[in-house]
Amino acid sequence: MCGRFALDTTKVEIKTQFHVEHIPEISSSFNIAPTQNALILIQSPIDGVRDIEWFTWGLIPYFAKDKKMNPPLINARAETLASKPAFRTSFKSKRGIVIMSGYFEWQQLEHYKQPYYIMLKNNKLLAVAALWDTWQSQLGEVVHSCCLITTQANSLVERFHDRMPVVLNEEQQRIWLDTRENDTKTLEDLLVPRVSEEMIMYPVTSKMNNWRYSDAEAIKPIHL
Repeated sequence: MCGRFALDTTKVEIKTQFHVEHIPEISSSFNIAPTQNALILIQSPIDGVRDIEWFTWGLIPYFAKDKKMNPPLINARAETLASKPAFRTSFKSKRGIVIMSGYFEWQQLEHYKQPYYIMLKNNKLLAVAALWDTWQSQLGEVVHSCCLITTQANSLVERFHDRMPVVLNEEQQRIWLDTRENDTKTLEDLLVPRVSEEMIMYPVTSKMNNWRYSDAEAIKPIHL
């Protein structure tokens, strides 16, 4: 699962890693919660140009009668994307990548939940497989939204949760973003756990359990 994540980067870093020219204004955010904005990479089906935008984290399917999904669709299971009504249309043609520096998972202790921060060992940004959609009200309000895709946890994460976000490598990103690719098996084969050896996990302050706490200390390692 993924219930919170962090984004601490620069335009130069994004441009270098993801080969994209248009990048909106960004600012570091160390405790992004559902219904807040996520930075998503998408690719034009016409000319293949990559673009990055801010979308609401919590998918609102185009057919929803109301934009308030309860609970918000922040994660989608890789195993059911092709069959679930809320996801199957986006799975065919509205695939994206949410960019993050790392994400949080929790260990349930006797009296509180201890948060851990998970990131790549090489300090690269995480390219998390995502779906997006555009919802419009009868009054003309337009909302672009997205959700993360989760898969079975690797050996590093499974100590605390049985699911983790799908973190794509560069070749997987190329296939996932290509809207001309519509073979279900080819796409599903991309949605596998990132190997444990490429990731690290460490404990962080429990202050970040409150989604309002967005200080940089939220991703700093602590000693237990």
